[in-house]
Formats: sequence, C-alpha cells, structure tokens
Amino acid sequence: MNSVNSTPAQTAGNLFNPISTDAPPSLFSRVSSTIKVPNGISRSAPIQTNNFWGNITLADQSSYVFTHPYVVWKSTATNFQGLAVSHQSSSQRVFGPNNDHGTPSYYYSPSGVMSLVLGSSDFNSGFSMSLNNLKKMSIDVTLKSNQHGYLTAPLLQGIGLITAVYNDLIPSIHSQVGFRSVSGDTAPKAGIDKYKLTLNDGSVWFMYVTFTDNQKCQFALKDPQHIIGSNSINNCWIQVCCGDFSDYDKAAGCYPIASTLSASTSNNTGTYAFNYTTAGSGTTPFFYALPHHVQSFTEKTSSKRSNATLSDTVHGDMVGYLTNVFEMSETIPTSISLEPWSRVNGFNGANYTNDELNSIRNAALKDITNDVSNLSNIDSMYFSGKIIDKFAYVLYTLHYILKDEGLTRSFLEKMKTAIARFTSNRQIFPLCYETNWGGICSTGGMANGDTSVDFGNSIYNDHHFHYAYHIHAAAIVAKIDQEIGDGSWLRDNKVWVETLLRDVANPNENDTHFPVFRNFDFFIGHSFAHGITVYADGKDQESGSEDYNFAYAMKIWAQVTKDSNMESRANLMLGILNRSMNNYYLYSNDNVGIPQQFRGNIVSGIKFENKIDHTTYFGTNPEYIHGIQMLPITPISSFIRGPNFVKEEWDKYLGNKVNGINSGWRGILMLNYALYDPRTSYNFFNTPNFNYGYLDDGMTLTWSLAYTAGVSS
Repeated sequence: MNSVNSTPAQTAGNLFNPISTDAPPSLFSRVSSTIKVPNGISRSAPIQTNNFWGNITLADQSSYVFTHPYVVWKSTATNFQGLAVSHQSSSQRVFGPNNDHGTPSYYYSPSGVMSLVLGSSDFNSGFSMSLNNLKKMSIDVTLKSNQHGYLTAPLLQGIGLITAVYNDLIPSIHSQVGFRSVSGDTAPKAGIDKYKLTLNDGSVWFMYVTFTDNQKCQFALKDPQHIIGSNSINNCWIQVCCGDFSDYDKAAGCYPIASTLSASTSNNTGTYAFNYTTAGSGTTPFFYALPHHVQSFTEKTSSKRSNATLSDTVHGDMVGYLTNVFEMSETIPTSISLEPWSRVNGFNGANYTNDELNSIRNAALKDITNDVSNLSNIDSMYFSGKIIDKFAYVLYTLHYILKDEGLTRSFLEKMKTAIARFTSNRQIFPLCYETNWGGICSTGGMANGDTSVDFGNSIYNDHHFHYAYHIHAAAIVAKIDQEIGDGSWLRDNKVWVETLLRDVANPNENDTHFPVFRNFDFFIGHSFAHGITVYADGKDQESGSEDYNFAYAMKIWAQVTKDSNMESRANLMLGILNRSMNNYYLYSNDNVGIPQQFRGNIVSGIKFENKIDHTTYFGTNPEYIHGIQMLPITPISSFIRGPNFVKEEWDKYLGNKVNGINSGWRGILMLNYALYDPRTSYNFFNTPNFNYGYLDDGMTLTWSLAYTAGVSS
C-alpha cells in the first residue's frame, strides 16, 4: 500500500505522490489573514483549517473537538480545570420542532456536559495549553501547570479510550455531572489499576491508571464531583472510557498517537486503511467505527469487532474494534468520465436520435451567443466558477455530441478568454496565497475579516465547492484544445489549476505550502466546508453534491493530464463519498443510522459534527434544502444518487412540490429526476418556448438536454 506521510521527512508511495512541491506562483500575492494562529501551537507546516480538531486552534481555544464518539475540550471552569470529556447517549439527543415534512427540523447532542475532566490539583494555580504534532488525523494537546508539570493527550478520531499522560502532576478527575459511586475494579494487567465510575446521569465509565517505574497512586472520592490522587505521578497515564464493556480491559495501557493513511486501487475496487501508531503498554488499541466504516470493513478489521457500542453525536451507533488497522474497501467509478452516465436500468452508453440532436443543437446555438467572459466577470469565485463551468459543458456538447468542429473552435476561444481573467488573476477579487495558515484565498473580505464576502472564501470556507467548477471547466478546455488546437493551453495553465488542487487536496506533506487534504476527511467520509472560525457544533458542510463535484473535477483533470495517481485518489474519494452520502446526507427507506423520527426529512440539510439541521444557510424553502444536495447534475451524480433514492425522494415529497416552483430550482429538481426517469426529465426541457427562468445559474438548456437524452437511451 501507498501512504500519506506521518512525518514530512518520509516519502509517500505512488498514490499519494505530491502534485508539486514548488512555491505557489508569484501571481498570487502573499497576504496574511486577520485571523492569527494562536500562541502555543507548534508548527512545522501549514495548519489544517477545516479539520476535526480545528476549534482548538481558534479564538480562546476552548471550544469542542469531536473525536466521535467523545467530545473533548479545554475546561477553565473553576474547580473543573483540565481536559473535559463528554459522551451523551442517543436518548439525550435534542430534537427541534416539526417542519412541513412532519419531522423534527434538527437534532443535536448536548456537547458541553462535563462527564469527566482529566485534571490535576496543580492546575488550581493556573495552567496553559500548547498543541504539538498537528497532523491531519491526530493532534497532541498539552496542559501545563503554572508551577509544576503537565499532561499530554493525543486526540484521534474514533479513539475508544481518552488518554492523558501525566508528568510531575498530582492527578484529579472531576465531573460536573457528579459521581454516584466510585469503586476499584479487577486490574486487567499488572501495573494497571482499574476504577468503575458511575455518574449521576446513570452512565458508567471506567478509569485505567498505568504506572511506570513501580510508582503508585491511590484515588479517593473527595466530594461528589471530584476524585483526587494521593501523590504526584510521572510518565504515567490515565485512560477513561464510557460504557460497561469488558473488551476495554484488552486495550488498557495501550494508546494511539498517530494515524497514517494508506490506499490502493485495482480495477473498480479501492482499498484504504488507517494504520495506527501506538504507545504505552501492549500493541492493540481500541477504536470506535462509524456505520459507513463497519459496512465497508475488510476481513482484516471486521474480525476484530469487540462487544462495545456507543451512540455517536449524529452518525448513529459506533462499534468498537480491538485493532491497530481500520481497513476498508469501496467500489470506485473507474468507468465514468465526461460522457453522460447513469445507473438507470437499461443504460448502456449515451446515444442520440436525430430529433434529440436537433433539439440539443437548437439550444446550443442560443447558448453560445452568450458572452461568457462578461457574464463571469463577477466578485465571486463560486458564482463565476458555476458560470464558466456550465458553458464548459456546452463546449463538451458541441465537440463530442454534436461533433461540430467549427462551432467548437469558435466557442473554445470564448472559453479561453473567460478563463484567462482568472488564470492571470485579474478578477474583481484576485486570489492570494494566505501566509498565516497556508492556502489560496480570495482577497475579498481579507483586509477587514468580512466573512460574508464570497461565502467566506478568505477564511477557508467552501474552497472545494468554489474551485471545483474552475478545475472541471479547465479540464474540458484543455482536453478539447489538445484535440483540435495546438495543445498549448494545458501547458500554459497547468500550474494555475493544480495550485487550486493543491490548496484543497494536497496529498503529501512534502508539499510544505499547503495542509494535507484540507477539506476531505477520510475518517468521516466526506469533506468539511467550514474554515477558521469557531462553530460550537463542530465543522460542517451543507452541499454534499458539491463535495463530490470536487472529486469528480479532480478525476477529470487527472484524466486530461494523464496523472493516474491523482485519478486513483479521486476515484477512491468518490467511492468513500458514495457510502457516506447515503448514510449521512441521503436518507433512503433502509437507512438505519439516522434517527427514525428525523429520517422523514429525506435529506440532511446542513450537517455538523454535532448537529443535523434541515435547512440551508440561504433559506428554508424545500427546493433549497433538497436542491443543494443535487447540484450540479453531472455524469457522477447517478453514482451517488441512485435511482431508488431519487424515486423515493420524488414520490415522498418533491413530485407534489415541483410544479409550484417558478425559479431556477425547478430546473435543478427536474434535471435530478433524470437520475430515475430520464425521459420525463428530457420532455420537460424539450418543451417549445422553454422557460429559461427554470434554469439555475449553473445550468444550460444545452447540457440539460444532452444529459437527459443521453441517459434515456
């Protein structure tokens, strides 16, 4: 297997070779964000901006880190200083009022409940926090007493036991919930003491204390909310875990400190793994797996299943595994490229009748009269990208479906002119290389920290959404220029496009200018859109469809540039996204992870780490909430949104709504319907005197007809 580095000095395998290690081109001015990196962060590389541990690097660094199934944060509350740990069961979830689906409008898990706090009496005189070993999949949190020693806790997603290594500290364990009882339990191994802690909410926790160098420390209940250690300990570690499960004993003493990603692809199968490095005593750590992991585990990991399950914040029940490897396998879309593609029964490649070609031609003749350069000359990387990309689909149609070289050549020049504004960085808000965190950002809102400009691109919001459209459009232009032009366009613009790719999905720490995989979270199975401001409910993402649109754009660019490693990465991401979307974003009748009372919403809305809110950031109209999980409709859409789900969504809800929608969202819903019933969708768009007001700003009638007719065959 090929691996992403656990340290910059290592050399990754082929699948994760760096795109480049060069400094970003000089046309991107160097600008520092008004949001500074806090003190106490040890940095040897660009800092992750959209990562699961992001909250602890922002503002006063006291907000929540969602490791799943636990929530962890720095507590400065009087008498509860230390590293707070929370777990809440599914019965404690909070559901919002019912919406027009007749289902709750949101649900979340109470995240600020201090079940336990790993602390020290030495913290009473004050303590500070520092962060070290900041990796994509792990971080070390150190809390240091103002007068004595410190504790260090490595945080990784899925950890089953939260571990704090104590050095020259008197340990104390706090609970705002309060202790109903504390009792010693049978030691699982020599050198490890075990305690059973029952809290006032009825939850059962275990505490393991591993001693070195023949040290000892006795723990006693000081009062209903505090357990105090008898003496200072050094290089000893305390581990806490929730749930009355005997298999915790097998992992006690061992704790993970890092995770390395590895992956390989073969034909239409992608295999990826989290390989855990451990410390302490023993070699087998305990991890909790999310539902989409459990579904895709290979025998290597599935055979390591434990007797433990815990509720997660929003993902359903997590299952415990005694293993140092999570290995998973997914089906990947190797056969999908630029041409219309569908999972609808009977589809066997795009074919067109003469009547269909005439309708497509008539639409294209109107679409190509647009001044693409002028239309895309706006102050948004997102909306300009949508405009350029929708016309790239027109260019594709002219060349590959209508096979009209004359029209293709003339429109290709229009496309080159429009894109040139961006590749020369002359748009209204040019891009810059932001130096505090390390990435390509819009200068819109950068100077004054205005996060409303272009959806907060300057603070690392939505980069995968925004840049995907530009990358995909560039891929089509480059490919067609290779076939009917002199082929120089790719050479002249490759660095610009791949700088955007590096910003979002740099695969290798040897590229020291960008964090590794800024947006995509291989553990959660999808990307996070939210950047460098604190959200108490954790990182979030609204548009799942624009998440996989980025991976699709990367795949097409890789095909054009003949970068087989990049294409394999993109295919793997799409395979993972297919499973995660259909677990956490798209709720078919057979979905079992999402609470039953919420499942009737059919789609998620905004998905946070701790909350799912059936709404959007721009309004509560049903077509917004459903449509933002559809757009844009491309050849990869049917890979994710299968015919059965599309039919369920239509029959349950959208079919009765669509005729009352008189905006571009109507076109989105109808084009999405082609993923189940392409002929009805085609007939909608192939209407005499079609109402162009039914087209979203990222749609053209040309592509709507080309796609629906192509997958109807």
